[in-house]
Amino acid sequence: MDRLLSRFLRRRGATNDEIERAARDGYLTLLVFDRSVLPGARQYSAVEVAARAGADLATVRSLWRAIGFPDVPDDLRAFTDADVDAVRGFVERLQAPWVYNWNLDRALPQARVLSSALARIADAESDDIARSVDEARQAGISDETLAKLLSENFRFEDISRLVDHAHRLQLRAAIWRKLALGVPGDPGTVDVAVGFVDLVGYTAIAEGLDDRELGILVERFASIAHDTVVVAGGRIVKTIGDEVMFIADSPATAADIALRLTDASTRDPVLPETRAGIAAGTVLSREGDYFGPVVNLASRLTELAYPGTVLVSSDVATALTGDDRFVVGRLLRRRVRGIGRLDLYRLAAAPAPSG
Repeated sequence: MDRLLSRFLRRRGATNDEIERAARDGYLTLLVFDRSVLPGARQYSAVEVAARAGADLATVRSLWRAIGFPDVPDDLRAFTDADVDAVRGFVERLQAPWVYNWNLDRALPQARVLSSALARIADAESDDIARSVDEARQAGISDETLAKLLSENFRFEDISRLVDHAHRLQLRAAIWRKLALGVPGDPGTVDVAVGFVDLVGYTAIAEGLDDRELGILVERFASIAHDTVVVAGGRIVKTIGDEVMFIADSPATAADIALRLTDASTRDPVLPETRAGIAAGTVLSREGDYFGPVVNLASRLTELAYPGTVLVSSDVATALTGDDRFVVGRLLRRRVRGIGRLDLYRLAAAPAPSG
């Protein structure tokens, strides 16, 4: 076996037995990825992590589950110094909170949200990695040769720097949004415009597509939605297959986003038509998502919209009055299950001036 590769793995915590077993069973490439992403000797059990971090075992187990992993046997040495440091930082924050009354009941839900978001990032990253490794194997490159190439060229630090910086940018934006738009005396609530956009007939369309075609469709919609929302000044809250939820700090910005997205889908050769709904008001912000009657109303308006159209609530219609970029037309009042009688307004872009 290549001596430089063996030295690389030992420096990152792999034992000689692990290296020999990986070479024998043909997974040196996987071992290189494993120790590049998470270096360090696996030398501590969960009990020892708790003792070294100044935590009780129940807290360590709860945190481990919250970040998305099943319990490990108490005597299994599966943890590194980095695990100990992470738990210690978590416990120290619990023991010495800042202004807010920070406790385990608040910390664990945030850990779950963080884990869920990072799991999506990891899935996206791993798609390209797995595809590249598969192509290399199909080309006849041996596991040892590929492992050596990775040890020389794969730099996880480049990825982690981008993730860390993006996290800082998003945290700064979230703090500004909640402190600037938050309702005084009612922390956790903000005044925003909420919009939903979905692909019309997605279920029927998806049944007629193979996996590759469906992937292209979903990725295309996510890409167009993301770029449109961000460029117009909004923020994507979540994308669930055929639907995207976004927020904006004003009804006008949300209206601009919805019209741009419905227009883009109409002109796009891959996407079916979309429809959208917008409502505005006070919503509850929790763990990266938004809740309340305003959110429910925006979702129901989307369900009521015809393909290629945007429906808005009365509050949004009032806010857009006098804005010469938009045309708002009142429709017949509808009775909507769970909401009652509802005034509907159709939003359109103002025609371009002639001449």
